[in-house]
Amino acid sequence: MEQSNFKKTLSIVSLAVLVLIGSTTAFLTSTDTVNNWFKVAEVNLDIEEKFDEDEKLSAGQIITKQPWVKNTGTVNEIFFVEVSVPCMEATFLDSSGQRIKPETVSLSDPPKAEEYLQMQEIYNLIANTTDVLEKKYITEPITTSGVITTNWEFSYRTNISSSAGWVYLKQTESQKEYKKVPGMQDGFYNTYLFGYSAWVAPNQTTVPIFDKLQLRSIIDADIENNTIGQVHLNAYTIQADELNISELSGSGTVSKPYTLSDLNQIYQIITNKQTTA
Repeated sequence: MEQSNFKKTLSIVSLAVLVLIGSTTAFLTSTDTVNNWFKVAEVNLDIEEKFDEDEKLSAGQIITKQPWVKNTGTVNEIFFVEVSVPCMEATFLDSSGQRIKPETVSLSDPPKAEEYLQMQEIYNLIANTTDVLEKKYITEPITTSGVITTNWEFSYRTNISSSAGWVYLKQTESQKEYKKVPGMQDGFYNTYLFGYSAWVAPNQTTVPIFDKLQLRSIIDADIENNTIGQVHLNAYTIQADELNISELSGSGTVSKPYTLSDLNQIYQIITNKQTTA
C-alpha cells in the first residue's frame, strides 16, 4: 500500500470526527549475545489507517475508515486493541425516519418525547463483506430489507482458515468516561477489547479491524454545529516468543491461530504488568 493510501499519525481530526489513536510499547523484551555484544529486541507498534480526514459527516452517511496495527519492532508480536465508541442519551431514528422505541419502555398514549430517549452508540462501525475475511458482530442490527432500523452495528473482521483476523475478547467497561466531547451532553463510551489471532512479524501489519464508519440519525440531543465525535483506539503489544504459557491451544500461526482462551491468557500478562509497573 502506498503512503498516500493511509494516514500515519497520533491524531486524526476532521470537522465531524476525531479519532485518537495511541500505542504502548511492549512489556517484554528479549536479549541475545553475539561476540560479547548485547543485542536488545525492540517491541513496538503503530496504529495506521485509511481515512479521509476532511470528510464532514451527515446522518446516515458512510465513509471509509480502516484502522490496522503495524509491527514496528524487531521481533514477532501479538496485538490487542481497545475500541471505544461514543454514546449519547438521545432519540434515535430508524431508516424511515421513525423514532426507535427503547426495548424496556412502555409508551404512553399518546407517547411523550422523553420516553424515546435512550443511551446508545452514535456510530455504526462496519466491516466489509466483499473481502476474503468474513465479518462478525458485537452488536448486530435489526434490519428491514437490509437497512439498519432498530439497533446500532459493530461488525469486525475475524479470522478464517486461510487468514488471520481479530477475535473479540470482551466489553471491558459498559460505560467508559473520557473527556466530554464539545457540544455533546454526555461523555460516555462503550469500550471493546480485541486480540489478533496470529503473531505479526516485523514490518508486517494486521488486517483492518473494521472498514467503514456511519453516523446514526439522532434527534432530541444537545449537539452543536461542527461537533467533533471521537472514536478512541488504544493498542497493546507483547513479544510472541518466550511467553511461558504452557497450555495454549494455538501457536499463533494462520493454520493454528490463537483461540479466545489463548488471547485472554496472553492479555492477562499485559494486565498484570500494567498493574505492577
